[in-house]
Amino acid sequence: MKKLLLFVLPVALLLLAGCRRNHPPEVTAVSVGPEILLEDTTYTFAAVAADPDGDSVSVRFDWGDSTVSDWTDWFASGDTVSSTHVWHYTGTYKVIAQARDQKLSSSNWSDAPSTTILVRRTPALPAEPSGPDRGGQDSSYAFAAAALQPDSAMVAIRFAWGDGDTSEWSAFVASGESVSMNHAWTAPDTYAVTAQAKDTGNAPSRWSAPHNVVIRPPDTMRIWRFQLAAPAASYSSPAIGPDGTIYVGSADSAIYAINADGTLRWRYLTQGPVRSSPAIAADGTVYVGSTAAMYALDPNGIVKWRPQISGTVRSSPAIGSDGTVYVGTTGNFLYAINPDGTVKWSFVTNGDVTSSPTIAADGTIYFGSFDNYFYALNPDGTLKWRNDIRANTNYASAAVGSDGTVYCGSDENKFSLSFYAYNPDGSQRWARSTDGDIRSSPAIAADGSIYVGSADNSLYALNPDSTLKWRYETGSNILYSSPTIGSDGTIYVGSDDNYLHALNPDGTLKWRYETDGNIRSAPTIGPDGTIYFASGDGHLYALKGTGTLADSPWPKFHHDLRNTGRVGGGR
Repeated sequence: MKKLLLFVLPVALLLLAGCRRNHPPEVTAVSVGPEILLEDTTYTFAAVAADPDGDSVSVRFDWGDSTVSDWTDWFASGDTVSSTHVWHYTGTYKVIAQARDQKLSSSNWSDAPSTTILVRRTPALPAEPSGPDRGGQDSSYAFAAAALQPDSAMVAIRFAWGDGDTSEWSAFVASGESVSMNHAWTAPDTYAVTAQAKDTGNAPSRWSAPHNVVIRPPDTMRIWRFQLAAPAASYSSPAIGPDGTIYVGSADSAIYAINADGTLRWRYLTQGPVRSSPAIAADGTVYVGSTAAMYALDPNGIVKWRPQISGTVRSSPAIGSDGTVYVGTTGNFLYAINPDGTVKWSFVTNGDVTSSPTIAADGTIYFGSFDNYFYALNPDGTLKWRNDIRANTNYASAAVGSDGTVYCGSDENKFSLSFYAYNPDGSQRWARSTDGDIRSSPAIAADGSIYVGSADNSLYALNPDSTLKWRYETGSNILYSSPTIGSDGTIYVGSDDNYLHALNPDGTLKWRYETDGNIRSAPTIGPDGTIYFASGDGHLYALKGTGTLADSPWPKFHHDLRNTGRVGGGR
């Protein structure tokens, strides 16, 4: 019996040990993770489960969107177990977890700690940043961008500047509110500025489309620039008074008087944009036209008179040796106006007269009309002669050579003749074509060379016999700017490529100066060598030059610094 008891007792103890109670595991933590997630994006969540009996555990997650994950593989008690999930709809969800051991005893669903998350959409792609297209090295420029958050959450903005530098995030602003930041570039180049948004949950947008900005080297040529108007094509060419005041018309319906140091002297508002170039009489009276009227202003900007004439004035006035003012209008007239504002006479054509008249040494007045004709009038307003130049539009102003030859372009293109030379009696000396229309007015050098721009992007240098001396091509047309000749032989001309080009007498490029708009204004050169011109970027520029205005038969548009348009009008 004793032997039997000794055998049964160990077996019983073993059976009792094998039948001890199993304890279910517990989920001790669910990772908090980000509080704000994006829809249709995969995220990983983790839980820590421990089993009191040291058994291996498996975990599953309830994602709060009516879906439950599969049980994970087995992990040692206390290990971190993870699983991934994607939410497809915006909303607020509570993520909880449950564990089980190898005996399939399950824990309760986690309650605390658990994580509540908000799933929503990413901020919309920001619009292309706004800001300047051009700038200078080491100068700071402002750029702005905004982004909408579909769920109306607040957003922050940052900028990538295209030079490897990215800004810090801005403060959070309301959805759709613009954020502005400044940046300076240390090297000339073209840079792509982009913007990115994020919401308060750090949900980022994609980067915006780029805004390209061209950064130029430091400007060593500009003395000053004066803002006339918002960017708009500027056709008015500066005139310079005896005291150095610069006069110019503007697209903002104003005439400006600018001091030689670049400060405003006065501004007179007209009733329409001013394409006409001012002309200055010997007594300082400033004559200029606008799309509304013709004006005579005294040197202080006070109106002296406005003549009763028909049509708008795009033509630039010319001033005769006796003080008579000649100007064309869109009413088909060329007018002669006395210095007191009364009309002396008028000559009617069959088309608009936008061409600026030119006055020869003998008082003959030359101009073109939209009726296809180039006219020569006697000083009393009678017709001297006219020639058909086959141009139903004619803007160019003529130039007169030392021998009295008259040079004029027309709107005929490469399929016909576009540049003419007439003897004083009206007989044609020669005619030739370029590869584009000519609205630019010619300039004549001391050696008789004729310079004229064309719509074919080129400045032509012609010998007095019409043969080609050289041809310089720019990046766009030279349809409106007229060349100006310096005393050192340099030829200056603007182009629609936004550059003022300075050429050597042999046609090679000396330098070019870039602005932020096309250059249709003819440059002029002040007594101290400063070069003045207006740009389509809305500014009047003053650049360093290397000489004064050339002493030649016709060195610039309308002949001289005062834009008299007259042979012998003075320098």
